[in-house]
Amino acid sequence: MICPRDSGRGLLSWAFFLTVLTLFLGGLVQAQPPAVPDDSNPGQFFTITEPITGKTLEQVRAATRQFVDRSAGVVQGKSPILVFEFRPGETAPGRSDFGASYDLAFYMMKNLGGAKTTVAYVPEPLKGYAVLAALACDEIVMGSQATLGPITPEDETPRRDIGDNIRALADTKVRDRDLLLGMVDRTADLRAIRTTDKQIHYVMADNLAEFKKTHQVLEDNPAWEGGQRGVITAQRARDEGFSKLTADNPVELAKTYRLSGRSTVDDPTLGQVIRPVWIKIDGPLDIVKKSYLVRRIEQARQEKVNLVFFEFNSEGGIDMAADAIADTIAGIKDMKTVAFINDRAIGVSILAALACNEIVFGKDSEMGDVRQLVVGRGQVVPLNEGQVRAIANRAANLAEQKGHPVAVARAMVDPEVEVVEATDAKTGAVTQVLQADIQAEPGRFLNPRVRKSGGEVLTVTAADAASYGLGQSVNEKEDFLALYGLRGKLIRIDGPTWVDTLVTVLTDPIVSWILLFVGLFMLVLELKLPGIGLPAITSALAFLLFFWSHYLSGTADQLEIILFLVGLICLALELFVFPGFGVFGMSGVLLILTSIVMASHTFVWPTQEYEYRELAYTLIQITVAMVAVGAGAVVIARYFPSLPLFNRLVLKPEPWTGSGLDDPIVKPSLEGYESLAYLIGETGRTTTMLRPSGKARFGDMLLDVTADGYFIEPDSLVEVIDVHGSRVTVKRLGA
Repeated sequence: MICPRDSGRGLLSWAFFLTVLTLFLGGLVQAQPPAVPDDSNPGQFFTITEPITGKTLEQVRAATRQFVDRSAGVVQGKSPILVFEFRPGETAPGRSDFGASYDLAFYMMKNLGGAKTTVAYVPEPLKGYAVLAALACDEIVMGSQATLGPITPEDETPRRDIGDNIRALADTKVRDRDLLLGMVDRTADLRAIRTTDKQIHYVMADNLAEFKKTHQVLEDNPAWEGGQRGVITAQRARDEGFSKLTADNPVELAKTYRLSGRSTVDDPTLGQVIRPVWIKIDGPLDIVKKSYLVRRIEQARQEKVNLVFFEFNSEGGIDMAADAIADTIAGIKDMKTVAFINDRAIGVSILAALACNEIVFGKDSEMGDVRQLVVGRGQVVPLNEGQVRAIANRAANLAEQKGHPVAVARAMVDPEVEVVEATDAKTGAVTQVLQADIQAEPGRFLNPRVRKSGGEVLTVTAADAASYGLGQSVNEKEDFLALYGLRGKLIRIDGPTWVDTLVTVLTDPIVSWILLFVGLFMLVLELKLPGIGLPAITSALAFLLFFWSHYLSGTADQLEIILFLVGLICLALELFVFPGFGVFGMSGVLLILTSIVMASHTFVWPTQEYEYRELAYTLIQITVAMVAVGAGAVVIARYFPSLPLFNRLVLKPEPWTGSGLDDPIVKPSLEGYESLAYLIGETGRTTTMLRPSGKARFGDMLLDVTADGYFIEPDSLVEVIDVHGSRVTVKRLGA
């Protein structure tokens, strides 16, 4: 057969091309950085405080089973590590009940099959029957000053039924039988035998002859050191392999076992005596609630609290207030935060719950359903598209920060989000992801199953919380407390105090309007009454309550208070220093009104629809208050002088004893006078106190005058220094 002339060249070209392609692809594969294996282990610490009782067993059983069940299948091939930290309680150590201690030890030996390893952490000396629970763990870690034993309390003789139990425990956990029996019976002659293989064996003296038949003995010494019979020190336990390591704090232990999770190294309660506090979050979240929570959290911090339970029963609130509360809770680093959804956390209140380290659902409780805002005066406003995006992003960020499922958090806000349950091929974890994530990384998420379709926002109930990976659920509060080893403990509950209640009442729109009216009205009334008396005090008190309540609620700050005070100073300058309603008077009024408006809101300028409504309501409120003050001033000027009780208080002229009119009180008519400018330089006598306004007589004329900068007493000689229309300004003669 005759081949074409160029066929050989074509074959060579294809071979060369395939070779280059193979080398190129191989280089790409080699260029990929090797995947770093995740060698962390899921784990959690459980504190066991002496004395061990039946309640201790209930608490440990509830907490461990829920943690093991929650961890099962989360990470493929990685069962959790359970660390039981034994701590002395308020009673003398070594007084734990034998039955409860043995039941706890039996539970640890037989009923924790879902755990990878159980570790007993003994940071301080542990003795008595509580040692049985520590010996029931797979491994033991001791503090440098810790000891174990004796098991039998000093004032008791060894129990007859304990021998078989100790042997069973030793066989199950592969520990030396005679050593444990020696810890039970301190009178027994226990020997420490070193054999030719350099191993230490503990042998009862009665069994020593039988032991020597199968072992070559190099040393035969008493087992106990320094007369401490039945006691194993941390150094000896470490040297002989009885204890895996020595750790003086739980963080060292967590690093050694490579424990991961929110309940390990970063837990402020880890290795500490738990000091809890319970803070209630009831009703809609607004700026007043935020101020209340900040005060409660700061009080807890001053009291060295390390565990805060936030009990939620909220239907939502204002987005900015909820975001500020979430920021406050998320920023807590020195206290562990737990959200307990006692009834509901719906609307934007989910932000505060997601900001906590852990979430626990009470019976029949629910969380989610973010569709609307609950604004001032109980009004409900649906979310617009921009708010949905902003709140969904905020919820996702908080969930990622605190280790909650991001897809579930986003689905509570955005109705178009689809949540899919799938197995992550990279980690083997069954997780909740967005449909968009599956489409973005095809092949990574296996066995997808739609949990929430698009069209409605997600509401997670207590029954679904665990399956969504959002938190645990309990039937009663005592079960909730048992999760944290606090069953039966008295915990202080912080709710709104009388100060918080008073602030809530005073910031109510109607009460705020009353305070403004009283403050302005009494200020006007004071100008009509002689001396600084009750109206001035009442006005100052009303304005003080207005700004104090809004300051504590968070709507008023130093700026608003300073503006108000500067406004008052400007008015004082206009009245006493620079008479004539001009620059200082107008500036003072504007500053006072601006401070009141700013103190009524958290925003400086409205950006949302409901904020525009709030601003309009405040302006109407202030306008009505000023109109009411004006009307009240007219009523006072007309009717108060004739009232028997008040006619002694209202400014009126003193009778003039000189010659002239038959009625010295009646002011002569000014008809025929185009101007009072001719009075400049004339002298007269005051008939009332000028503060700075009052009355003075010039010949037969009784006029309203204003003092130039100083108060002038009645029956004082004054001189007219300026006239503007009907406004006559005088000064004390000779001043």
